[in-house]
Amino acid sequence: MYSLMKSERYVIDHPVSGPMSSYRQTAMAHYQQFDAALTACKTANNEVDHNRHYLLNDSGQEYYGDTWID
Repeated sequence: MYSLMKSERYVIDHPVSGPMSSYRQTAMAHYQQFDAALTACKTANNEVDHNRHYLLNDSGQEYYGDTWID
């Protein structure tokens, strides 16, 4: 199974360090077939919401830019 994940950037205003970027990971959908998951991921990344989407497999590997990473 493959999960379509959204990586959403937000800014934390740290009292000492000042503004700091952080990211929130959210599962958006689940797919049995890799091809369907990849199509959904590419479609989501073409939207104008400026969030990045990626795939996560059952082993915890993330699929970014046509490569599986641990």
